[in-house]
This record gives sequence, structure tokens and C-alpha cells, in this order.
Amino acid sequence: MVTISQAAQLTGVAEHTLRAWERRYGVFQPARTRGGYRDYGDEALHRIRAMQHLVASGLPPREASAELLRRGGAEPAGEPDSAAELIASLAQLDATVAQRIIDEQFALRSYEAVVDDWLMPTLVRVGEAWASGTISEAGEHLVANVVMRRLAAAFDAVGPNPPTPPAIVGAPVGVTHELGLLAFAVALRRAGVATIYLGADVPAPAWADAVATTSAVISITAIPRRADARRVAALAHLLQTTHPSVPLAVGGRFQHLAPPDARQLGHRIAAAAQNVSRSIAAP
Repeated sequence: MVTISQAAQLTGVAEHTLRAWERRYGVFQPARTRGGYRDYGDEALHRIRAMQHLVASGLPPREASAELLRRGGAEPAGEPDSAAELIASLAQLDATVAQRIIDEQFALRSYEAVVDDWLMPTLVRVGEAWASGTISEAGEHLVANVVMRRLAAAFDAVGPNPPTPPAIVGAPVGVTHELGLLAFAVALRRAGVATIYLGADVPAPAWADAVATTSAVISITAIPRRADARRVAALAHLLQTTHPSVPLAVGGRFQHLAPPDARQLGHRIAAAAQNVSRSIAAP
């Protein structure tokens, strides 16, 4: 019997990636023991290595799986609604399943693609599920903590900041929705920008002190709810008074309510991070 951990060691493909390839694309189907454990035989290992080779050659996982299945004469597996599956797990407060679904998504594509095309839209659906009573407030807190841990790991995985003046990212006092900001902070670091993430509920004087201490070149925050616009306006007023040469950029659903002098980031995290990176690099 070859377990999933042994298959990961034999092929060099992480366990969560193996689960994602099996479940999402159906490119291999390990046998099951009487106890329900996966048993990766020679055929499954062969197809895992073939999939790995195609992905390493530059094909996105979806195209690689289609090519592998074409060679085997099989039809690609249907696309599961992973957001609906996540919501179902939250309704049951099943943290293990929620973690697995989120890990699978991050294993299937680049960070920027999963954040813009899956994570942010899925969190909107989670919010709608909470509003409709499909999931409880506990379920909403559960997914927020799972996502925060995943994003924090991605932030740390980028490595140390380059030795350049940083961007300050955070949310002012009273703004508690920070998943989008942390997701953006990760994308900004991946775009090569030194990034200091202050988190949520940051007092304006502390923010101004951080700008002064680090010689920051830009401050970045968000207006995720309409009521947050006045809180961002108060921060903007103080920063304009203390650091008029350091621009403030604003994202979030209600970024159009930002003060006139603030830069609106748009609603695509990857593109916004690249734009900030280019603006900092410009003479």
C-alpha cells in the first residue's frame, strides 16, 4: 500500500496538491482500502509524475490535466463548486474541510489568480450566506481565521523585504475587515515592494509615526463598508497634515468614497499591486 504521504515523497508533489489534482481534475484515481484510505498504485504514481512534468513545462494545471486525460482517452472531470462546498463546511463548522478546500485552491494556481478569481468572490458569497442565515456568525469567523492564517503564511513565504523605503498597509480605527488588505499586502510584497502590514484598527497617530519611522513612500488602506469612509477620511486628514508628500491609496468595495486626494486602487488585487510597484519605481 502506498499512502498519500508516501506518494508525495515518491513524486515530490505536496499532499494538498495531490488531493486537489485528484478531486478537481480527476487525472488519477487511487484505490481505496477497506478502511477508506487512498492507495496510490503504479498507475496513479505514473499519472502524478506525468501531470507534474506537464505543469513544470509551463502548462496551467487545468490545461495539463486536460492533456493528460486526452492521452488516456478520458473526459475531464466536471468543475466542482468549491465556494458552495466551503459554505457547506462552514454551516457545519467543519474547520478541517474548510482548510482543505482553501489549501486546494492555493495549490491549483498562482497566488494572484486564486486571490482575484476565487478567494475574493468566494468571500462575497460567504458574506451573503451569513446574511441569509445559511451559515452562523461563528462560521463567518471560522473562515476568516482560516484565510488569515493562509494569507499570513503566504506573506512570510515571500521572504525578507528589500532594503528600500516601504509601503505601509493597514486599516484605521474602527475598520475591522482586513482580509482584502492582507491579501493585497502579500501581492505587493510579491511584486517586489517592501511592505509593512500594520493590521486592523490602527490609531491614526500610530500610523503617522510608522510613516515617519520607516520613511514610507505610500500608505494603503481600504473602505470595505460604506460606514468606513469617514474613518478613512479621518486618517487621510491626519496623514495629509503630518506627511503631505506621502500619498494615500485606497481599495475596497467603497473606495469611490475615499477623499479626493486619495488614489483609488481598483478592484483587482494583482493589477493594483503591480500599479503601486510601478508608481514607486518611477522617478
